[in-house]
Amino acid sequence: MSLTKSNSIATKIAIGVIGVAFVFGLLFAAATPAQAALTQSQVDSIIALLESFGADAATVANVKVSLAGGTPTGTTSTASVCPHTWSTSLTSGSSGADVKALQQFLNSDSATQIASSGVGSAGNETDFFGGLTKAAVIKFQDKYASEVLAPVGLSAGTGYFGSSSRAKANALCSTAVVTPPADDDDTTTTPVATGTGLSVVGGTQPTATLAPDSGARVPFTNFIVTAGSDGDVVMDSVSVERTGLAPDAVFSGIVLLDSDGIQIGTSKTLNSNHQATVGAATTIPAGTSKTFTIAGNMASDNSTRDGTIATLSVVAVNTSATVSGSLPIAGTAQTINASLSIGSVTMGISSFDPNSAQSKEIGTTGVRIAGITVTAGSAEEIRINSIRWNQTGSAGSGDLSNVVTVIDSTEYATVVSADGKFYTAKLGDGIVVGKGNLIDIYVQADITGGSARTVIFDIDKTTDLNITGEVFGYGITPPAGSGSAGTTSSVFTAGTPWFDNATLTISAGSVTSIQKASSIAAQNIAVNVSDQPLGGFETDIKGEAINVSGMTLTVATSSGSGGGLLTNVTIVDENGSVVAGPIDATRSSDSVQSLAFTDSMTIPVGKMVYTVKGKLSSNEANGGTYIVSVTPSGWTSPIGDTTGDAITISQGVFTLNTMTVQAAALDISISASPVAQNITAGAQDFTYANLQLDASSSGEDVRFSSIPLAMTFATMEVTQVTTCQLLDGTTALNTGANVVTPSGASDADQTFTFDQTLIIPKGTIKTLAVVCDLSSGVSDDDSLSWGINAAPSITVTGVSSSSSVTETISASAGQTMTIASVAVVASKDSSSPSYTIASAGSTGVTAGVIKLRASNEAVTLQRVGLSLTNTASSSSSDLVSVSLWDGATQVGSAIFTGSNRNATSTLDIPVTLPKDSDTTLTVKVDLANIGTAQTGTQGQLIAIDIDTNGTNTQGVGDESGTTVNATGSTTFDGIRMFKSKPTFAKLAIPSTVLITQSSTDIYRFSVTADSKGAIGIYKFTVSVATSSTPSGTSTTTVTNLKVKAYTDSGFSTTVSGFSPAGQLNDTTAGLVSSGNNDVLMTASTQGQDYLQIPAGATYYFRVVGDVTLTGGPTSGSITTNIQGDAAYPSLPSANMSSTTKIEADTNDDFIWSANATTTSDTTHSDWTNGYFVSGLPSDNMDQSVIVK
Repeated sequence: MSLTKSNSIATKIAIGVIGVAFVFGLLFAAATPAQAALTQSQVDSIIALLESFGADAATVANVKVSLAGGTPTGTTSTASVCPHTWSTSLTSGSSGADVKALQQFLNSDSATQIASSGVGSAGNETDFFGGLTKAAVIKFQDKYASEVLAPVGLSAGTGYFGSSSRAKANALCSTAVVTPPADDDDTTTTPVATGTGLSVVGGTQPTATLAPDSGARVPFTNFIVTAGSDGDVVMDSVSVERTGLAPDAVFSGIVLLDSDGIQIGTSKTLNSNHQATVGAATTIPAGTSKTFTIAGNMASDNSTRDGTIATLSVVAVNTSATVSGSLPIAGTAQTINASLSIGSVTMGISSFDPNSAQSKEIGTTGVRIAGITVTAGSAEEIRINSIRWNQTGSAGSGDLSNVVTVIDSTEYATVVSADGKFYTAKLGDGIVVGKGNLIDIYVQADITGGSARTVIFDIDKTTDLNITGEVFGYGITPPAGSGSAGTTSSVFTAGTPWFDNATLTISAGSVTSIQKASSIAAQNIAVNVSDQPLGGFETDIKGEAINVSGMTLTVATSSGSGGGLLTNVTIVDENGSVVAGPIDATRSSDSVQSLAFTDSMTIPVGKMVYTVKGKLSSNEANGGTYIVSVTPSGWTSPIGDTTGDAITISQGVFTLNTMTVQAAALDISISASPVAQNITAGAQDFTYANLQLDASSSGEDVRFSSIPLAMTFATMEVTQVTTCQLLDGTTALNTGANVVTPSGASDADQTFTFDQTLIIPKGTIKTLAVVCDLSSGVSDDDSLSWGINAAPSITVTGVSSSSSVTETISASAGQTMTIASVAVVASKDSSSPSYTIASAGSTGVTAGVIKLRASNEAVTLQRVGLSLTNTASSSSSDLVSVSLWDGATQVGSAIFTGSNRNATSTLDIPVTLPKDSDTTLTVKVDLANIGTAQTGTQGQLIAIDIDTNGTNTQGVGDESGTTVNATGSTTFDGIRMFKSKPTFAKLAIPSTVLITQSSTDIYRFSVTADSKGAIGIYKFTVSVATSSTPSGTSTTTVTNLKVKAYTDSGFSTTVSGFSPAGQLNDTTAGLVSSGNNDVLMTASTQGQDYLQIPAGATYYFRVVGDVTLTGGPTSGSITTNIQGDAAYPSLPSANMSSTTKIEADTNDDFIWSANATTTSDTTHSDWTNGYFVSGLPSDNMDQSVIVK
């Protein structure tokens, strides 16, 4: 019934019934915080209404206590719900028995109870998941955080009762726990199916505020409905009337919202009576209350109505139950405002939306059906709270499952309306989108039924997308679209639906492909043997399995009517199950047989390979062929296994791989591998030959139990070869008593008997290695080989047919193995570094690479001798340690001690030297430090070579076990050690154009001191060459040559201590037309006679001069570089010397010091030249050329 403004009370008895229902509704209400906060006037109105019903004093007193938040006397106590299992996740807005069970469970623990008294407390649970339930779930999650929150990466409860929360609750609630009632006389009441009473009362009304243009869901009126305790009540809709001075046109629509802000039903416009009926059928559980809000969606332009006032009053609650309460309920008067600029959004079609008509088969999962994008405007950030999709296609809700809204890979469950059309997703606490940012929202589902039906996920109204602004808090109405609704694309329209989704049609199972299975390859097949493969085909099915009532295959044979018919033919799936047959073929023509299968086959979804197998007649001749043809379009009555719908298979005829009739066959030969080679006496488990057993031309697998092989030898005794076996990979096939010890004369057959009968599968080649041990007493230059004679005695049969096979033998004596001694020779590898310089204290400096070659047998190297060979200028004190490396793996180390110039490294990881191949070992050194109280000596040349004297470098033969002492030698170039070292680098000059100009940069370079220490520089040598054309009448000259030094790469800060600032040399004033020019630092004129570059620092240098072009040259050039040194200084008794002695050497272009113990003066014997300085080649640095 509907209670309207002309409300009247029929009889006193009816009033009493209504009053009692209302009282129980209050006593058992599960109010949200908004409901609980009634004003005193509202409480007084309720009490007055009860008293007018004639309620007794105890009832009135209990109602007062309940409305004040206390616990009424005489309420029931609820036994614990346990044991109970929650299998579905619950969240705000959920309802049903699982929700009530959850509330009862939470109330069983004082730490997680929903409320201690009043609504929501023990005995007052409901089946609706509201704000109080969410708060209690958060307490539960926080209490068991380590088990509920931590596994999913959370630190605080969310109120979402998901998988981890359910798991803990299920564990705790696995057994019954009964909470006794507070009063033994109290009893619980079981709700009946249909309630008879529903009370309505105004709630705490929204705050008066502005109703701005395009504001969505502006709240006007809150009201509370309470179902009586005698059963659930369905509220069908609510009638609303607009009052106030504002016209109806200020609203674009009126909506009904639940306590979570979720819209119920669709947006409605006001009629000529200024009324609208909003909402949809909503169940109010017995004895509970629910709060609802009447909200307005504001028109986009109310500029002519700015400042007017509007109210929306509840004038009727429409239900079949008896309604009590005082109507109308007038809410808050809101002021229409056209000047406030609230947030805005722009809409788009998501890339996740197919945006075209599509077809999906039943059984397809995770189908993306519709999608939109929302872009926040510039006024404020927005929060997307919920979205409601309207499935307007012909498919029912039972045709879809797992319908979720997806945002940023997070899935949000949807709640479907009673009519199965509206799918609402509440997006947790809302998704915040920053100003100008875009977010994708799409809906996806699994298709479980509904063949030939359609799925269309529209959005009915703009306000079905619930968006609020983060600054002003108003609902934001998305803009209308301009497209036209259709079936082939998704568009936004100006009408209904606002978002029109392209149509998805549900199809029954379909065939993606049926084709020849390449995995059932063309091969040989045998006669008179069951289950011979005749070919294979592969199916690929979508949506649902397909049932086929029969199929006919044809078989083309090359033997014609002279051959027999196929028998016992089956179709076998890839799991080995027979799905059709066995049947016998019938003859269709002279060379064609027919296979008519009448079995009902179910072809599963996805790919499946089927093999056709059968038995060939025994009178088929070798070389005959069988080709099976399959015609899927002719299969009998294909239908969907789920839907029963007819399936169209359009695939026409195709042929399977050709099968060739071949009798059992075996070819036996000796492989060309291993090649003839030298081996050592005492070799163990050596492979002398590889026996090849070829059944690639056989129609069936073949088998035999023994094979005779021939051993040919020269002068050795036959007994010097022992323990001969045939190996299949690493598996010996003849063991124990079957191991062969050769006897008799050379070339005599030696029979190898297998432990188990050896089977060679058809179409394969098996290789068996002939492996024997050789006595250490065999002499060098003796020889032996293993092969097979022309007519050995072998019994070979077909595995399936048991027919005798005449094998084909390729007689061969095999490759000859000659006895020779094992040897290891060492030499210098080509990858060894040339002479180099290194800073003291450096580690892992490569001193050389040793090449080791083992001849006639692989050798395991066990130790390596090393020698400090440059005794003239180095000693063990210059080294910390030496290490040996096999690639990136350190295999050994050695330390030179005292005056010893030899050391041996017993390898921590033995190194195998392959037979007749090269192996390299890298020698690396850690250098001692140079300086005060340090052992290293400046300028020492350190060379470490292999020591092969005696047993210093030694290994063991892998096959013979013979101890091998290496021979050979290395002569490494060595490492020159300094406390620090310089590194040169060429830099670009500002210009390469030749003009007359003073202070022209003709070269630039840098020098970096190693981090180990500072370096001193005494001399550079600059080479300058000029040219001019015509040469007789024009010239290019450079004068006033200077070298300037800077501490920065921008050449702005000169080095200190020189005069003029930064200039290292006395200006070379004369003509510099070609040749080398010494740049010497002189203290008497420059202030310093050497330059110091600090450790790790880089200094930058300019070579400048005055350039003059005379005689009008048509072309010319200046070529400049820095000179290097081609050899180390020749010093009679030392590695280093003073600048004077170094300059007296032929190689004196660059003179520098590494400052061994202190900053070296020019007179100290601590200077050297530029030989092998990094970046300063002996043939000089790269030149810079300035040209005209």
